[in-house]
Amino acid sequence: MQIETMIIEYILAVPEIVLLLGACLVLLTGPFVSAQSHWTFVLTQAVLLATLYLCARPFTGQAIELFNDFYIDDDLSVLAKSSMSAFMMVVILYSRGFINKYNYPRGEYYSLALFSLLGMMLISSANHLLMIYLGLELLSLSMYALVAMNRDDSVSSEAAIKYFVLGAIASGFLLYGISLIYGLTGTLFLSELSVENEIGLGIIAAVIFIVIGLAFKLGAVPFHMWLPDVYQGAPLPVTLLVASVPKIAGLLLALRLLMDGLQFMHEYWQQSLVVLALLSLAMGNIVAIAQTNLRRMLGYSTIGHVGYILLGLLVGNQDGYSAALFYTLIYALMSSAVFGVLLCAERMNHPLENLVDLQGLGKIYPWLAFLLLLLMFSMAGIPMTVGFYAKLNILQALVTSGWIELAVFAVVASVIGAFYYLRVIKLMYFEESDTQGSQPMPAGHISVLSIHALLVVGLFLFPQMLLEMCKQVIG
Repeated sequence: MQIETMIIEYILAVPEIVLLLGACLVLLTGPFVSAQSHWTFVLTQAVLLATLYLCARPFTGQAIELFNDFYIDDDLSVLAKSSMSAFMMVVILYSRGFINKYNYPRGEYYSLALFSLLGMMLISSANHLLMIYLGLELLSLSMYALVAMNRDDSVSSEAAIKYFVLGAIASGFLLYGISLIYGLTGTLFLSELSVENEIGLGIIAAVIFIVIGLAFKLGAVPFHMWLPDVYQGAPLPVTLLVASVPKIAGLLLALRLLMDGLQFMHEYWQQSLVVLALLSLAMGNIVAIAQTNLRRMLGYSTIGHVGYILLGLLVGNQDGYSAALFYTLIYALMSSAVFGVLLCAERMNHPLENLVDLQGLGKIYPWLAFLLLLLMFSMAGIPMTVGFYAKLNILQALVTSGWIELAVFAVVASVIGAFYYLRVIKLMYFEESDTQGSQPMPAGHISVLSIHALLVVGLFLFPQMLLEMCKQVIG
């Protein structure tokens, strides 16, 4: 019986095992292939494809606790792991041209990306606070190294140092909160914490520390200082990675901590999330208007979107959690596509670093500008794009739960945010540029990017399947 249980455990954990072995293989293969070889890229995509195939399976409605209850296999983890594996494949595909062009170390970049995905998958299936911390540190350490990859760039090095220092502080807050919970309850298992009913000052303090650590990792105001600097200073493929897949892991971190473990403390952490959400919506959207650097503007835009995700979480019921999950998946889709556009322009020797670089893009590269237009519409939440549905679901969850004032504030913040998104469109189509389009667009990159960006319209027309999936895995 014990042997059968072990076999079942290892079968369900096969995606993580394959990913770990694949990451080690990619790391070891890198030094033995030439700089012009594509084998590292092919091997990385093969590992990700195998991981996606092993993760993607029908929902069962059951949660199975494995490895002495440290690891949980449920529908939420299945959806999260499948989504993160698929997005990581797209991230690696978009990054390939930039990595080759600037001769970045392929083996290190691809292997660190795989190790970061492994950390995210551990977070997704964590049923124990130390398991969450282990996955979070594996993700964070990989990201620190990736941000600092361009050692000759002082801006990149500065961003990496800020990211590392503030990330270490966030980990300290989170770990201190975990230690308080263990000292007061005698357990670190989320399933056991969820039935804890005795609330005292110590537990409240522990929850505050955990929420602070969570806010650091998500980039919520006032713990957002690292995010714009990392977006601007990191190499473009790393910014693409930071801006997309870890956002799903961040939401899973919040759901495991708040929904699975600390739901009985909902009235206490809810008030903290209200403040964080309001500050993030206000500061993210207002400060983004003043930015002249495109990547920095997108960084502050991310802070505004984090505010929307926090609004869904603070509702504290199935509608709010599923709306936050739907929003996060859609945001990862939009953000990865936007940085895919920037990487495509970089490959064509037309870097889009500052807003002025967007001038006349509609005439120079019409199709690329059209894709960026769709993505800006979606990020602004304009109808005919799926970003509208993402924000609408958050607002519906707030109104249904009686948070009318928060819903009104979110709408006002979204209107303010629409300004800098529409400014991008104005620069592309209503400003002139002396630059002429002479470089052909990379066929493979632009084909995947076109499908990727057009999904924001396709999911607006047929959003129901993804919405139902989000509700099903939360329920």
